[in-house]
Amino acid sequence: MIRYSKIILIGKTIFSLGIKNVIYMVWYRVSLKAGLRKIFFPITLFGVDHELFKSENSKVDLRTSQPKGTLNFEADQLLAGYYSYYTHHSQCVGTSPDWFNNPFNNQRYPNIELHWTNLPDFDPIFGDIKSIWELSRFAWVPTLARAYAVSGKKAYIDITNRWLSDWIEKNPLYQGPHWKCGQEASIRVFNLMNASFILGSTQNPESSFSDFIYLHLGRISSNIRYAIAQNNNHGTSEAAALFIGGNWLLSNDPIRYPRAKHFALKGRKWLENRISKLVAEDGGFSQYSINYHRVLIDTLIFAEVWRRKLDLIKFSEIFYKRVNAAIHWLEIFIDPLSGDAPNLGANDGTLLLNMHGCGYRDFRPTVQTANAIFNHFRTYPPGPWDESSQWLKISMPKNIEYREQIENNLFDSGYVFMKDNISWGMIRFPNFKFRPSHNDVFHFDLWYRGQNILFDSGTYSYNPSADEQKINLKSVHYHNTVSFNREEQMPELSRFLLGDWLKPDFVSKITRVDQGQQWGGQYTTRNGYRHQRKVYIKPGAWEVADDLGGGFSSATIGFNVLLGEYSIDGNTIETEWGAILIPKNTKYEIVSSSASLYYQERHTVSRIEIMISEAGCYNTKFELTK
Repeated sequence: MIRYSKIILIGKTIFSLGIKNVIYMVWYRVSLKAGLRKIFFPITLFGVDHELFKSENSKVDLRTSQPKGTLNFEADQLLAGYYSYYTHHSQCVGTSPDWFNNPFNNQRYPNIELHWTNLPDFDPIFGDIKSIWELSRFAWVPTLARAYAVSGKKAYIDITNRWLSDWIEKNPLYQGPHWKCGQEASIRVFNLMNASFILGSTQNPESSFSDFIYLHLGRISSNIRYAIAQNNNHGTSEAAALFIGGNWLLSNDPIRYPRAKHFALKGRKWLENRISKLVAEDGGFSQYSINYHRVLIDTLIFAEVWRRKLDLIKFSEIFYKRVNAAIHWLEIFIDPLSGDAPNLGANDGTLLLNMHGCGYRDFRPTVQTANAIFNHFRTYPPGPWDESSQWLKISMPKNIEYREQIENNLFDSGYVFMKDNISWGMIRFPNFKFRPSHNDVFHFDLWYRGQNILFDSGTYSYNPSADEQKINLKSVHYHNTVSFNREEQMPELSRFLLGDWLKPDFVSKITRVDQGQQWGGQYTTRNGYRHQRKVYIKPGAWEVADDLGGGFSSATIGFNVLLGEYSIDGNTIETEWGAILIPKNTKYEIVSSSASLYYQERHTVSRIEIMISEAGCYNTKFELTK
C-alpha cells in the first residue's frame, strides 16, 4: 500500500482548513517575525489613579439567601494566598502573586520585558504558558465580588483592588506574556465586567476601571483576524468581549472612549458571523469538544445578559436558532444523575460561568442558565446550578420543561446518542468540516446509573514536559476505538493539527432491532485499513461489533473502563457493575493507562486491549446487571 508523503498530507489539510485562512496565517507569522505587528501595539506604561472597584458601594445587594459555605471558603482561601488553578489544583500564590510563575514546576516565565510578539508560543523549559495565564484570567474577581455581596466583608474588595493594581503595574500594555493572546484579554474582560455587574457599579464605574477595559478592547480588536482564522472559541470569545465592552463604554462615556462604537459594531458583526459559521444546524460546534462547547455557551450567555442590560437590539434570527441548537446539543450529552458529560475532545480547564458552587465537571449550571435566558424555562429543579442566574439577574422560571433525552439522536456534525432507561451511550463518527484535535473516530462512551463506565481520555496539557510527552492523550491509543498496526487514525502534523481527515464510507441511521436499537458506520484509513463499527443496545446490555479489514498485520480494540473490584473467568470479566464479554478466540490484557478529568491532572485508569491478528468481525459485550 502506497503511503502518502507529508507534502501531500499538508496540501490536503490546507485545502480542508480553507485556503484564505491558511494564507492569512502565513502572513501573520511573517509579520510577527518581521516585527511589523509592533507598529499596532506600542508598549505603553499605564497606571490607575483610583481603585478599580469602590470599597463602599451603596448599590450592593447583600444576598444573604445565597449559599455561603463554598463561596466563603474560596474567598478566604484567596485572602490566605491560595488559588484553585483550573478549578481543581489549590496552589499557594501568596498575598502578592508573582504573575509570571508556573506553580506546577516553579519556573518563572523568561524575558517578561519583551514585546508580546517576540515571545514564543511554547517554551520547553518554562512549561505550559496556560499555567501563568490562569491566574491572570481574573476568575478570582467575581468570586471575591460575590463573597463581598454576601458578607459585606471589606477585605474581599481590598484584596481585589490590590491584586489588580499590582497586575497593572507589572504588566505594561503589550509587554510580556499576558498580552500575547486576545482570548486571554477577552476572558479578563468577562470577569471584570461580571464582577461590576455583581457589585452594581456598571452605571457609575471608576474611570480607572473603564480605562482598563478600553485598553483590553484595543488589544483584542487590532488582532481579531487571527482569532477568526482559527475557526474556534477564540473568535467567539473575542467578538463577545468587543460587543459587551464596546457597548458598555458607549453607554457610559462615548467622548472619553472614541473607539467604543467601533468595538461594539465589530463585536456584533463577528459574533453573528462566528455563530452562523461554527455552529451547525444540529447544534454541534467546530471544536468537537464538550468543554469548548460549554465555553461557547457561557460566552453567549454573557453576550445576551449584557445585550439586555444595555437595551440593545436583538441578534439575528439565525443567531438565536443556532444558539438554541447548541444549548440542546449540550443538554443531551449531560448525564442526568451526575451532571457530568463525556470527556470528549480537547479540555483546557476553562470554566467561564464561574458564579456558582458546583464543580468543574458539573455542566448543569450552563444549561440551566442558558435555557433560562434564551428559552425562558428551567431544565432542572431548583439547586446550586441556579446561582449563576441569580447573580446575572436572569429570572428563573418556575416551570420545568426538561427536554427528555429521546432514544435516538444522530447528529450530522459527528455524534450518535442512544439510551435506555438505565444507561446511555455516545459514539463519535468522522464528518469533519473543521479540524479535529483527537484521534477518537468511533470512540464509544457508556454511562450507567450516573457512572461513566467506558470513558474518554481528556487532555492533560498542551505543552507537557519531555517525560510527559510520552503519554499523548490525543492518541488513538487512549480512546475507545481501534488502532491498526499501532498507527494513528490521522497523522499528527503539528501540536494542534491532524492531517488527512477521515471521511465516513457510510453512516447508518439508528434503527430498531428485536427489543433494542442499532447504529453502524465505517471508514477506511489512508493505508487502506477498514473499520466498520456497529453498536447495539438491548435491555441490560450493549454490544460493540468491530468488523476489521484491509490487509493490516495487527490491530488493537481498546476500551478505557471503570472496573473497580473485578474477577476474570476466561473471556469474561466480572465487574462491580456487570460483566464484559471479550470476543471469542482473541487474546486480551488489562493494562494501566492514563486519563485526565482536569487540566494539568492525570490519573491511572484500567484499559482493556484486545489483540487482533486477522480480518474479521469481533463482538465485545457489556452486560449491566448490578
